[in-house]
Amino acid sequence: MPIYTNPFKLFDLPLDADEAAIKAHKLSVQARIQHNSGTELVYIGHHQLPKDTVLKLLKELDNYQTRQYHLAIYEHKKLLNFLEYGHLNYFRNSQSLTSTENADFFKFIGPYFGFQYGETLLQAIKTQDKETLSLLSATSLPMVGDFEDQCYKHANYYVESTIKELKNLQDKQELNHMSERELLSYLPNRTIELYNMLPDYFYAARNLIGNEVYQLSIVLTQNFGRSDGASVMLKQGLKLKLDSTVRKNLESMLGKFSIKSKFPNFILIAITFIAILFMMKYIETNFLGG
Repeated sequence: MPIYTNPFKLFDLPLDADEAAIKAHKLSVQARIQHNSGTELVYIGHHQLPKDTVLKLLKELDNYQTRQYHLAIYEHKKLLNFLEYGHLNYFRNSQSLTSTENADFFKFIGPYFGFQYGETLLQAIKTQDKETLSLLSATSLPMVGDFEDQCYKHANYYVESTIKELKNLQDKQELNHMSERELLSYLPNRTIELYNMLPDYFYAARNLIGNEVYQLSIVLTQNFGRSDGASVMLKQGLKLKLDSTVRKNLESMLGKFSIKSKFPNFILIAITFIAILFMMKYIETNFLGG
């Protein structure tokens, strides 16, 4: 779990510490933990970390470039608090990273930033926290390496679960007996609203959901004669932000049911019943009445 730890903060080092001071501190810490095993937790100040993590941070302080990264993070308190604790003040009226740092810096913080961002975004979807979701989605992420993938992968797995559920639904024989409410539970309004709030990165995933809704409508009509269920799901799918091709497919399929939808079943039954009464009256008058 890539939780960020800042060595300047951990070791209580002054920001202007020179090479000699850092080396002396490194030797002191190494001597203190030399008898501990690599995975054993050791105390550094008020913090408890695995020995391997402490040695890694000491090594990063040795390297001038990574030391500068840690220093920049330490001086950017909102970024530091986000990387360490997931605090969201960084996203509120904060200067964008893309205007102040370079690609190598993004690669360095990518695992830590991606972990905190990804976990926060996922929880916002699960708990229907629209404020946090809107805050995160409004943030422009740097287009460097797999930075976006690291930030969005947890939420992407969650969205993909909806795609899989719709696909699996197509193979269920229970479709013949499912109520419209049961069908809608696979793509409820609250889920659509949240998915529509997600960044453009999820554009393809929304289209895949739309495609599965289209396939589901085919199964409902061809296998079970369920134009009612198909219509409901198609209307639900059209609430998603989709590209024009997927949208047209759903609209075209829905259009096939429009004529039937103008005459609900109870009206058709009533018309049939009245027609039978007229026919009986006709027979009675012309063949039985005389």
